[in-house]
Amino acid sequence: MQEKIRIVMEETGCDEGQAQIALESCNYNISKSITKIFDLLKDIVVVKGKFYTHGNHLYGMIMIIVDINHRRHLRTRALVTYNPRVYETDLQQNWFDFDKKLYTARLLPGSIQDMTLNIEKKIVDEIMDEYNESFFDAVKKNNIMEVADILEDILREPLKTAVNFEILSEELNLTQFKKISDRIFPPQMEFEFKEYDFGLVDLLTIDVMPVAYGDLILHARHLLPGDEIAVLINDKRDIAQYLSGLIGGRNIFGAIAIPCKIHEITHSKNGVTITVRLAAGVIGQATVLENTPIKVVKWVGRSGFFNRIFFRFYLIFLKLFEKMKYRRTDAK
Repeated sequence: MQEKIRIVMEETGCDEGQAQIALESCNYNISKSITKIFDLLKDIVVVKGKFYTHGNHLYGMIMIIVDINHRRHLRTRALVTYNPRVYETDLQQNWFDFDKKLYTARLLPGSIQDMTLNIEKKIVDEIMDEYNESFFDAVKKNNIMEVADILEDILREPLKTAVNFEILSEELNLTQFKKISDRIFPPQMEFEFKEYDFGLVDLLTIDVMPVAYGDLILHARHLLPGDEIAVLINDKRDIAQYLSGLIGGRNIFGAIAIPCKIHEITHSKNGVTITVRLAAGVIGQATVLENTPIKVVKWVGRSGFFNRIFFRFYLIFLKLFEKMKYRRTDAK
């Protein structure tokens, strides 16, 4: 009897009491007992999570699978994206459906591949080192708040801000885990990840702010359609932040200037309304005072003799003014 218990324990990693229960339920047949153990022991825990950040408007999903009996890490999947629809993912679904959706979302526009891979590695390193004891204890006790706090601590540094988590855990026995994880899933686009429908009838308008520093500066009243200026996307809506990441207007530290061609210039009593092309079906818009300085990346040729002469003298005067300003600064 003791020899059979020892064999089952060695083959499965279970403890003595578990081995004895499995043997008794299988009439002391060792091979059947080993199979039974895999069905009985729910030692596999899947931690499913989703998160969002303030400030840099990032969204993501995380799945961590561990063997709590042997304190082994089995698998970690992560996603960081600019698309807010990720945060609508249902954590109640089966872990393998969650895994497929996470994997598919990584292939879609808005996913930040480098940051995703870095976060995956950091999670594995931290839970197997600094947070080893606290993480496995929290998972074993199903202490969701503690798990969320640990993950927030791990991700705060790479994401450069505080992270808000929703966490849910799912227990599996080894048979359930092996049965699903050994399958080969084709890369199907199964994630219900509906893109924002920009259409071509109504353009999506996003708030932008022209950059006011650079080598070539013009006042807003002298800009013309076709000129290329530098703008920052300062629209706080989720869809704007998502698009900003897609077209290169954001990095992990915040908004960065992007060059855009002016589509339309409108003068009114409120100032100058500048409309720029950001992407297909997406425009940026800003209203500024007529004397607002704006960085020009590229300007179109001015038509007409007087316009060309005026523009040339404007540039000469601007350079002289800059030289005079620097001389005054040096004199002080």
